[in-house]
Amino acid sequence: MRTLNKALPLAALMMTSLNAQASQALESEHGTMSSMDCIVEPSQVVELGTSVPGVIEEMLFEKNDFIRKGETVARLDSRLEIATLELASARADIDTSLNLRRENADFGLRTQRRNQKLFKESTISAQDMDKVRTETYIAQLQAKQEEDNQKIARLEAERARQALEQRTVMAPIDGVIMEKYKAVGEYVEAEPVYRIANLDPLHVELIVPVKHLGEIERGMTAQVAIDIAQSGDESSHIAVVQSVDRVADAASGTFGVLLSMPNSGLRIPSGVRCQLTFDIE
Repeated sequence: MRTLNKALPLAALMMTSLNAQASQALESEHGTMSSMDCIVEPSQVVELGTSVPGVIEEMLFEKNDFIRKGETVARLDSRLEIATLELASARADIDTSLNLRRENADFGLRTQRRNQKLFKESTISAQDMDKVRTETYIAQLQAKQEEDNQKIARLEAERARQALEQRTVMAPIDGVIMEKYKAVGEYVEAEPVYRIANLDPLHVELIVPVKHLGEIERGMTAQVAIDIAQSGDESSHIAVVQSVDRVADAASGTFGVLLSMPNSGLRIPSGVRCQLTFDIE
C-alpha cells in the first residue's frame, strides 16, 4: 500500500500562496498595478560535470566562491594524457626520415637527368634508363609517404592535446558555487562536480490570474521590493518582463510571468520572496 506524504514540498506551498494572493493583484490604481508576491531566482543554474570519466586531482573552489566564465574549477588526473601528448608531439617533430627520403628523391632526379643525356647518345640501354626512371619515381613516392606520415603525426598530437584539455573542467558561466559535490581523489563519470548559479542578472518569477492574460507584455517594467534587508540601500529594484506564458494552467487558473533584473555587484540576494508592482504609462 502506498503511503501519501502529508507534508507538501516547500515549493508547492509557495506556489499555493502565490496563486491565492495573485487573485487579488493587477488592479490598476494611480498608474501602477497593485503589489503582488514574487520570487527572486538565479537566471541560470548549471550542474557542471566532466566530459570524460576520471579521478579528481584538484578542486579549486569552495561553496559560495565566485567564478568567472572560462576559469578552471577542477582537474582530473592527467598523467597518462600528458605522456601521450609528449610522445605524439615528439613523433610529429621528428623529420629525419622525411629529410632522408627527400634527399634520396633529389638524388634520383639528378641521376635521371645525367642518364637521359647518355641515353640520347646511346651510351646506356633503354632498360637501364627505365630502371633509373622507376627508381626515381619510387623515391619520390617514398618522400610523399613520409610527408603524409608527418601530417598524421601532427593530427595525433592535436588529438592528444584535446584529450588532455578534457581533463580540465572550466566554468561555462560567471556565477557563484552553490554546491560542491566531489572531493579530491573521488572518481567521477556522469555525475556533476559543482552546481553554479548565475546571479547577474536575476530572474523574478510570479503567478498571475488567467483573467489578466494580455495585460502584461514583454518589455514592461516593474518595481521589485525584496522582503529582507540584505538587498542593499535601495528600497526597490527595476525588472523588465522577458516572457509571458502563452498557455495558461487550467487547473489553477493562472499563468506565469518571467522578468529579468540586473544585479551588478551581486547586492540583491536570490532565492527570496519579493513584492512586485508594475509600472503603467
